[in-house]
Amino acid sequence: MSSGIQPLDHGSLLPPLLACLPTGFASSRPPPALLPLLSPILRQRVQLLSAATESSTESWLPLLCWRSNCAERLASIVESDAFELHPVSGEIEYGEVGPVGYKRLDEETLQARVDIVDLGLTVIYLWCQGDQEGGGDGWRVSEVLPLIETTDTSSESWWPTIAAAERGAGNSSQARPPTQTDSTEPHLNGYPNGSGGAITDSDPGDDDDYWAQYDKTPGRTPAPSRSPPRSDTSAPNGHTRSTSEEAYFSQYAHVQPEMDNDDPSPEESTGPSSHHGNTFTDPTSRHPLEEPLLNGFPRPVPDAQRTPYLTQPSPRTPPTADSETVSRLEDSALMQSAGEAAVRQHVGTSIKSLFRLCRAVGIERGEFEEMVKTELETLSMLAEDD
Repeated sequence: MSSGIQPLDHGSLLPPLLACLPTGFASSRPPPALLPLLSPILRQRVQLLSAATESSTESWLPLLCWRSNCAERLASIVESDAFELHPVSGEIEYGEVGPVGYKRLDEETLQARVDIVDLGLTVIYLWCQGDQEGGGDGWRVSEVLPLIETTDTSSESWWPTIAAAERGAGNSSQARPPTQTDSTEPHLNGYPNGSGGAITDSDPGDDDDYWAQYDKTPGRTPAPSRSPPRSDTSAPNGHTRSTSEEAYFSQYAHVQPEMDNDDPSPEESTGPSSHHGNTFTDPTSRHPLEEPLLNGFPRPVPDAQRTPYLTQPSPRTPPTADSETVSRLEDSALMQSAGEAAVRQHVGTSIKSLFRLCRAVGIERGEFEEMVKTELETLSMLAEDD
């Protein structure tokens, strides 16, 4: 995996990068010389976000750091006196540099770390292949962050050579044997980490507890709990149905119809459903048969206590001649009002069109009004003759 990868030469990579950092306070756009030094993903981030900045005084330096908590500190470090140009060489002297460390994240990602102790910066480089904008294969800047922010990265994960980083990545990728985990260890997909998803003897009980939660869910229509009597009847296939199955299927008898508006409370017993279609046609359905009988017949109900029942609406009477005349007059009035409104709209549109025509040929508004008044007076004379 490391064939063709050259070790990082910080002596040739750091000077052009450090020379571009102080320009972050002079312009909201990065200098063109900086973009080829960045990795493709960081280059795209800096280009897009700096172009979307509305303020011309906002610096692009925080965009070089992916961690928002240290972006402001990065700008303050670059603004310090340590980034002043040398009076003779005209370059920024970065002083002591720590040993270069390498880390292989996966088969396609190889990083290198450079600690600039005197400036208080850490530069993370990424090996890029086929980077045409950056000049081909080579090391590109992946992130620039303050030196103190790299303390969370242990020195054991960074290796002094590329070969050592390759070997370290190979050793860390080997599968470790499953170990006994503590009950407080976080679980992944319902199994303890490191168990490989193996099902133990305690898993069936956990599954039963999970599915038993559905029995605790309240039903849509509460009803008193009725346990069915134990039956020893056998099914047609020769197998005896268990009590739990009978209790499950017996719940369908207590389901309330969808069109039944009556929703009994938990304290009330479930009464007969009204989903029979004869609620309004059968008056006796409202009087239970449990009423006291008189000589073997139902007790007569007084007229004052009788409940008024709904009656079927009477058929519509055929229209008479007078109603037809009234409807014709109404239709005529509607047509007349609609025609009058259309005529008024047409007259207004015509006057507006004539005014635009006169204005187009140079006739002023006053002269146009005189012409209209003259025509109206002429119409009044014609009306008198008629």
